Amino acid sequence: MIIIPILILFAIILAKLKKGIFAAFLVLVATKSIVDAFWNIRMGPLSFGSIGGLLIPILFYPTLLNRKNFPKSWRLNATFLFLALSLSFILALPVKLSATLELLILNLNIYMGFFLIPSLITNKKRLKQLLLAIIICGLFPIAVSLFQFQTGIIFYARETVGLTRYVGFYHDAFPVRFYGLMTLLAILMYFQFFKPQRFLKYFLYGVTFSALFSVYLVFSKAGVGITGLWIALIMFFSKSKVKQTIAIAVALIVVSVMFGDVIYGNIEQLFSKETGYQAGEIKDARYTLAGRGYVWQEYWDFWTNEQPLFFQIFGDGLTRPTHNEFLRLLLISGVVGVVIFVFFIIRMFNSVFKANREYKLFGLMLLTMFIVDCTGLMPGNYYFYNILVWGLIGLTTLNKSLE
Repeated sequence: MIIIPILILFAIILAKLKKGIFAAFLVLVATKSIVDAFWNIRMGPLSFGSIGGLLIPILFYPTLLNRKNFPKSWRLNATFLFLALSLSFILALPVKLSATLELLILNLNIYMGFFLIPSLITNKKRLKQLLLAIIICGLFPIAVSLFQFQTGIIFYARETVGLTRYVGFYHDAFPVRFYGLMTLLAILMYFQFFKPQRFLKYFLYGVTFSALFSVYLVFSKAGVGITGLWIALIMFFSKSKVKQTIAIAVALIVVSVMFGDVIYGNIEQLFSKETGYQAGEIKDARYTLAGRGYVWQEYWDFWTNEQPLFFQIFGDGLTRPTHNEFLRLLLISGVVGVVIFVFFIIRMFNSVFKANREYKLFGLMLLTMFIVDCTGLMPGNYYFYNILVWGLIGLTTLNKSLE
């Protein structure tokens, strides 16, 4: 099976040599979900995902050379996030050399993400190709989740509050949820900017339902929360609020008719700890959110009681599995890094709200997803996540090719 990700990496390089940067990027996007499925296979110290991360600066470096063409405010946004993620990395080099260098390359990919998609998408034809590549990327994890649900075959046993998570070939629920949500976003953008032919239109309707169901099947609190926020944003910011509200209502009715109380019962079970805490049945708030409160408490105590003052202010450059991006940055880059990160988020919201109304919706959807993920995950650990999020936000706020 190792031959599959190797062939994909060669295909990306070959596309760059034969067709150019944009073709290579489309292959990268369309196949990323497959490469991620080989997370447990390594070549030396690196996983295939990390090898792909090493290739990005090599293959797509011209986009960095063109960053002068971007407004200064956008370049500052990229710089602020890079600083928040990397402020004290040099302090970690003597402690964990290889891990720190890998983190620096990851952060460089995130920095490039601000320029990659806006630089490559120069017309609507390329936008259509990118959106289709994102949709194709989502088909693999969606299909595997549905296969597991239909057959009962479990590749990796993952559970939460007694519910089996259909995570496919991945280590946890995050990839399935992320690719499912990005597929939904790409379909919404496709319908916003293009008028698909009948066959493609009905195919996209089917993929939409399948993506929603796959997100549900991983039983992710973040997935439920993001989906709810996205529905609210669509109803508020969509050009045709009435039409979108009716479509959402019809979809909810269809789900109720097809599945009865099963879905609602499972969602209620998913949030049983949180509702139990609200009802007074669970006394310790740290027990909610899959017990993340205990992890947060441990690292907070470490930062307050064991870190020297200098590291509290500037960080020690070492990343840790905090399950919270703000706490992770507090340890990596200190109070200074967290302040820069919060300032960056405020600037990004400001950029999105200045965008055209019909593009604003997509920027807000991406930012709300990012904020939710910062609460319970560490999105700064995923370069492809950041390439899509900041690239698409940049596209909708800066690029005139959408008009």
